[in-house]
Amino acid sequence: MTHKAETPLLSITGLNKWFGAYHALRDVDLQVAKGERIVVCGPSGSGKSTLIRCINRIERFEEGRIVLDGLGSAARGRAGQREIEEIRRQVGMVFQHFNLFPHMTVLQNCILAPMRSLRETRATAEAHARELLARVRIADQADKYPGQLSGGQQQRVAIARALCMRPRLMLFDEPTSALDPEMVQEVLDTMVALAEDGMTMICVTHEMGFARQVADRVVFMDRGQILEVAPPADFFDSPRHERSREFLGRILAH
Repeated sequence: MTHKAETPLLSITGLNKWFGAYHALRDVDLQVAKGERIVVCGPSGSGKSTLIRCINRIERFEEGRIVLDGLGSAARGRAGQREIEEIRRQVGMVFQHFNLFPHMTVLQNCILAPMRSLRETRATAEAHARELLARVRIADQADKYPGQLSGGQQQRVAIARALCMRPRLMLFDEPTSALDPEMVQEVLDTMVALAEDGMTMICVTHEMGFARQVADRVVFMDRGQILEVAPPADFFDSPRHERSREFLGRILAH
């Protein structure tokens, strides 16, 4: 699949982020086309989660520029609050630990943001939510509370909830790392189906089988830098960077 002819949906240039004296992201550049699937991998502490948290402005950044389809052109992470809210409306985020509201049912979790942010009526929001819950194969759990569901079911609810905002870009921050092994595949299957539907995705994950199957490009990070960007076949079969080879040697040995 080629995306290079199009104007990127997401453009990151010269991104730098510090936590105090710690330089978490170093001169990160990345372009993502509409419909492209990017898997970001690398050792712990390499800046992967920080990168995607900067994309939807959960984290501010000190230098550089992140532009989502023309939004967010303000450098140094100083976009206005209205612009930040617009970016967040267009970017869905799925976290490691689900982040569902425990006192709300599955359906209530899904309709809250569309009703508040998109001003959808309850009827419209509920119809769309039920459609998406069916899409992630969990429609029969709509009236249950998160605590009544397995981890895999909760993560699929979190995916449906993000999709309820009709995002242009989906970010996944290690979405399977908090799950028991037998639940990992059901979440990955849901993400594969999303990818096949053409959703633009950036996924931080150690699931290398998923990367091989779904990614258009694999981005390898270490110590806050992008060291390698390559199609999966090239990355797994002939990684160029020594740190990539070390990482793959460790992770594929398990």
